[in-house]
Parts: sequence; structure tokens; C-alpha cells
Amino acid sequence: MDTAQALSMLIIALGAFAVPLVAGRLGLPAAVGEILFGVAVGPAVLGWLVPSSYTTFLAEFGFAFLMFLAGLELDFTRIERQGLSGVMRALAVAVLINAAALLLTLVTGLPIYLFVAIGAVGVGILLVSLAETERNRTASGQALILAGSVGEFVTIILLTGFAFYSRYGLGGRLVGEMAKLLVIFIAAYVALVVLRTLIWWFPRRFARVVITHDPSEVGVRAGMALMLAFVALASLMGIKSILGAFVAGALFSAVFREKGILETKLTSVGFGFFVPIFFIWVGSEFQLQAVMNTSVLATLALLMGLSLVAKAVGALPLALAPYRPRAGLGAVLLLASPLTLLVVIARIGQEARLISATDAGALVLLAIVSSVVFPMGYRWLYRRPEPG
Repeated sequence: MDTAQALSMLIIALGAFAVPLVAGRLGLPAAVGEILFGVAVGPAVLGWLVPSSYTTFLAEFGFAFLMFLAGLELDFTRIERQGLSGVMRALAVAVLINAAALLLTLVTGLPIYLFVAIGAVGVGILLVSLAETERNRTASGQALILAGSVGEFVTIILLTGFAFYSRYGLGGRLVGEMAKLLVIFIAAYVALVVLRTLIWWFPRRFARVVITHDPSEVGVRAGMALMLAFVALASLMGIKSILGAFVAGALFSAVFREKGILETKLTSVGFGFFVPIFFIWVGSEFQLQAVMNTSVLATLALLMGLSLVAKAVGALPLALAPYRPRAGLGAVLLLASPLTLLVVIARIGQEARLISATDAGALVLLAIVSSVVFPMGYRWLYRRPEPG
């Protein structure tokens, strides 16, 4: 590691530490602050960061870890509690959102790949906003969390499908390659059955995974090993590593239902170090000059409007339940705030040449603006928490 690379690592480390403190005082999500910090210290502005194999590896690892944590957020106990009707309603939300997004993309003449971004649903900001307004335990809040979880999974599948399409085009080869996804899911199912059987027969040994105090941190090691195993399997199958990492997180959540302190430890490792490096790296690659023009800002406004329309269509199954109209509007705002997934979609789309650098920059801007404006609108709707 030469001097320039060492200084780049120092800048990233200092930014990962200081940015959340500043962002919190400004009322911004930490990820937004980290992206903006990356823009400031990257080649587009100050030019302090020097790309290297070290930063690239850490950013890629942070990328995988981010998707692992996204899978870890799936609460299978909640899914089972809501039953088949709840799951089908959440699936209907995801289908309607993506169908509306596809139709809107075709009507407006945007690149077809952007329908994934317009219909993208994430659960990260959704969970935080519901907890802040004390609505995460209400019936409407629980239904919204499940809809966000299912929608996030559908978005990951669509993103993987487009990655295959960019590589193989339409035809039999695409179908054959998409069939490889079954290998990932079959492996996950086999691992689920094996792990749950072992836990049933050896509960005391596996209890060490989730205990609070463990000098060896076996639980954290188990989570990391599972993530890397499925990332490796996805890479061997020619599939984007994000799907493997996401499936690993979902599998870990399905096996260890009472994650407790273990989830906190894994989240601390991810968001405490690796994930911030990824967001800073994304910001450093941001083409600031390419997006600072009226046409890009018009595209940003169009994408934001289309995203809200698609989410409004998707929220119809939630509105059929006995929820207040304010809950329906709140659902639209939170479903339209998939910060991390928009960044991921922009990065993969640009790498696969499915969208231009300008469109990718517009998506990153959309991630930043929507993750700030829409949650603020939701908090304004619920200045006073309603009873359950």
C-alpha cells in the first residue's frame, strides 16, 4: 500500500466515523451523508480518494454485507403470524407496484431497466420510520412491513433477471441461466432443513450462536461464513453475488428466529464499518458534472413522480383492509423510499450498460432525495402516534 492509498483509507475511515454524527444533527440518514461525503472527497470535487484494490475490495465486501443485512431484516415469525392471507396481500402489493412501474416506463419511453428502480421497494427506512412514529406494532404497520419485505425480495429477483438479460439477451440461453436461480434456492432450502434439524437435536450447542456473551463470537462467525458460502455459490453459478448474500441473510433469519443480540452484533459489524465504505465509494464514483443539468433534474422529477404513482397503485390491497386513509398515504411514502436498493440498481445498471452514467446518477440522486423527503412527509403525517 503506497502513501496515496493509505491516505485514501484514512479519509474513508474518518468519514465513516464522523459522517453519521453530522448527518444525525442534520436529520439525514447516515447512508445519504456517506454518499455526499464520497462525492465531496472523490475525483468530482476534492480528488482526495485514490481508487485502489484495497478500497474496491472493501467496498465490494460492504456491498455483499449490505444485502446480507437486508435478508436478515426479514422476520419469518411475523410472516407466519400473518398467515397465508397476509403473504398473498403483500405479494399482490409487489405485483401491482411492478406492473404499474413497467407500464409507466413503457408509456414514458424510459429505458426498460428503469422500471426496476421505479417499482423498487426496500424495508430499511420503512422499519425506522414506523418505529419512530410508534406504528411498527399496529395492524397497518405490520402489514406494511410484510409488504416491504416481500417487495424487497421481488426487487432483488428482478434485478438478478436483468443482470442475466444484459449478459445473455433474450432466448433459450437466458432461460437456462435463470434456471440456475433454482440451485441457489434449493441449496438454501437444504441448508434450512439441515440447520433446523441440528438445532432440534443439539439445542445446547447451537444456543451458543445467539448468547449475549461469547468470547469467540461464534454467532457472528456463523453469519459471516453463511454469507460468504452463498456469495461463493452464486459466483460459481454466474449469478450476481447480491442474490447469494440476500438469500444467506434470509436463511439465517429463518433458522435463528430469536436473533436478539446476534442481529445487533451483525448489524454493528456491517453498518459500523463495511457498509459505510460501500456508500462512500459509491459517492466517490458519482459523476457530478454529468448530472448537474436541467435534463437530469427533469428525469429525477419524472422518476420520483412515477415511483409515487406505482406505489399508490400497489398500496390498493392495503387500502382494502380497514385502515385509515392516512395510513394509505403513509404506505405510499414509505414504499417509495428504497434508499439502498436504488443505489444498488444504479450501480448494477451502469456496470451492465443497461443505463447511461447520467441515468445512474439520476437514480443516486433519487435515492438521496426520496430517502429524505418521503420519510419527512411520513413523520409529518404522524406527528402524534395513533393508538393501535
